[in-house]
Amino acid sequence: IWPTKFFNRTCRCFGNFAGYNCGECRFGWTGPSCEQRKAPVVRKDIHSLSPAELQEFLDVLDRAKTTVHAEYVIATQHWLGLLGPNGTEPQFNNISIYDFFVWQHYYSVRDTLLGPGRPFKAIDFSHKGPAFITWHRYHLLSLERELQKLTGNENFAVPYWNFATGRTECDVCTDSLLGGGDPRDPSRISPRSRFARWGVVCDRYVLNALEGYDKPDGELDSSVSNLHNLVHLFLNGTSALSHSAANDPIFLVLHAFTDAIFEEWMRRSSENASLPDEMAPIGHNRHYNMVPFFPPVTNEEIYITSEQLGYSYAVELEETDNRPAMLLLGSTLGGIFLGLLLLLLLSVLYVQQRRKREFEPLLNAEFTTTKYTEEA
Repeated sequence: IWPTKFFNRTCRCFGNFAGYNCGECRFGWTGPSCEQRKAPVVRKDIHSLSPAELQEFLDVLDRAKTTVHAEYVIATQHWLGLLGPNGTEPQFNNISIYDFFVWQHYYSVRDTLLGPGRPFKAIDFSHKGPAFITWHRYHLLSLERELQKLTGNENFAVPYWNFATGRTECDVCTDSLLGGGDPRDPSRISPRSRFARWGVVCDRYVLNALEGYDKPDGELDSSVSNLHNLVHLFLNGTSALSHSAANDPIFLVLHAFTDAIFEEWMRRSSENASLPDEMAPIGHNRHYNMVPFFPPVTNEEIYITSEQLGYSYAVELEETDNRPAMLLLGSTLGGIFLGLLLLLLLSVLYVQQRRKREFEPLLNAEFTTTKYTEEA
């Protein structure tokens, strides 16, 4: 159980204190004794930011990419060799604030090592289960707090990108925002973008047809996709690969809007109705610690409203129309949809098996590429 493989003790914080040394307040609290409710910061649409707000956001991302994290380092060896040849020299590297954010996402989806030469590929702690929402919510919250420290502005908030507004175009993919495409090679970022200078970390992979969801040449297989995945795949590049997606700053604004949708769902539903106590994939049950966050934090602790965690959204999502006159039409269309969905799933499974048999030797690689085509 995370994190007992690496840690056998940690501080237990009382009240609303938090952090590895209990030197911070829990999300949503402030004050010397962490007894005051913090006024929620407001996450806005990136297109509604003032010039000063946009500049602050872009500048602090650059600073986070180059500022060494003051509290965390990254282990460079398997846990069996973590203390070095003589057992007294921990093997680690410093890492920047933003690259630590990238590493956390990478670690949550990487193949789990059961021992030297024994990778286990069936575990994903941040996708393919109900903890997708809580994991990414905490992940983004943690970086937002670091960015608040860098700016010296406790009201700083990560903006969101309503990816539906651009329709067939990526309306944040411009050099004045998060980077346009290179005219000479549209698959690469424009050299005029400030983010063209960013290096990519945690990007070791083998192009293959893992589970048949993406084609062997790396192109999108559109037969399996959904709301969140489709945006990742549309962006292509590092964004389309789950282990490296967080390298792209669009990851922040994309997941902020995904979280806004979840927040709206919580507002309309019973907030404790859908997070399972058991039988979910490893790491996804209500009381499980989220990997690899330290100090440990459970899914249940984050499965609360955003205002309780100290932030809110300046967004209004359209209300659904539940008038009785629509029930008959909805039932009819629902039946047709379910029939087509079943037919589609059978077709996809058949194609997957064909591809899996054809490309099976590639699945023995140490790290396998997973595209955003699996978590629903």
